[in-house]
Amino acid sequence: LTSVFTLILSDYLLKPVKSLQDTAKKIMEGDYSARTNIKTNDKIGMTAEAFDKMAESIENWGKESAGIIASLSHEIKTPLNVIFSSVQLIDSYRNNLDSSDYKKKVSVQINIIRQNCYRMMRLTNNLLDICRHGSGYLKAKMANYDIVELAKDITLSVKRYAESKGITLIFETEMEKKIIACDPDMIERILLNLISNAIKFTDKNGIIKVKLSGDNDNVILTVKDTGVGIPKDKLSKIFEIFNKDDSLVRNREGTGLGLYLVKAFVEAHGGKIQVNSERSVGSEFCVYLPAKVLNQSLYHSVAEPESKYKYTTSYNGVHRVNIEFSDIYSGFEKETS
Repeated sequence: LTSVFTLILSDYLLKPVKSLQDTAKKIMEGDYSARTNIKTNDKIGMTAEAFDKMAESIENWGKESAGIIASLSHEIKTPLNVIFSSVQLIDSYRNNLDSSDYKKKVSVQINIIRQNCYRMMRLTNNLLDICRHGSGYLKAKMANYDIVELAKDITLSVKRYAESKGITLIFETEMEKKIIACDPDMIERILLNLISNAIKFTDKNGIIKVKLSGDNDNVILTVKDTGVGIPKDKLSKIFEIFNKDDSLVRNREGTGLGLYLVKAFVEAHGGKIQVNSERSVGSEFCVYLPAKVLNQSLYHSVAEPESKYKYTTSYNGVHRVNIEFSDIYSGFEKETS
């Protein structure tokens, strides 16, 4: 009788342990859906519950990673396909070298190749920044700049593009000058990402207003549009990596990385970002940056050739292709040339 009781007790104790072992083995082999399904009120049951939660987290992480990889594959594949098609077209033109429009056709295809190379560079730069952010190495290279001059020049640099879409882009401020410590490259990417999104989701005859205000503690950079707006149930997720609402982004370019990085860049300055939005009314993004100054007597001017900051696109006759705008700038040179 004692032997039978011992056998039953041993089986009772070892069965859940074996279930834990079997589940762990399945997870190690790649079956992240495996669960122990042990429902007891003892320590083994508590351990099994914690193990199942861990397995669920791993499974969810796997699904999320698969989604990220799928999104990345699509974002890389699209410009590569376009580049390959353009190369094939250029190759086919070789049979008509004497054609009067040969140079024009080749020029168009080269422009397409260039723009899609910029798209890939933009994606690569964003991914590198995401890796830096995740590992704690994303740091703002601070220097004293006039944020009024900086924000105004960045905004006006894409004014012509907005106008080509039938959208009015306005820069507004009551401040004549405001020196703060900031990273001009990050400020450029913050502002252009927000303007880029506003243009994507604002229809013809819409208005985008970039406003700069502030007090002794903060500089407030606001980008407000009359676009489609964001549903309230989506607002909490817009700063997540690869977040793209299908109801909003259909037929519109984008990787789902922009706002995630905007938040990272703002936080690298010790600031914060807030959003207010209403469907069919528009969205308003407010960036709060600390109005701090480094202990140095000089500040950098965005107009100085030796300055780290350079003008974007083709404002005031200075041309530089802006990587942040590359996906929606395709064909703009052709439209305005």
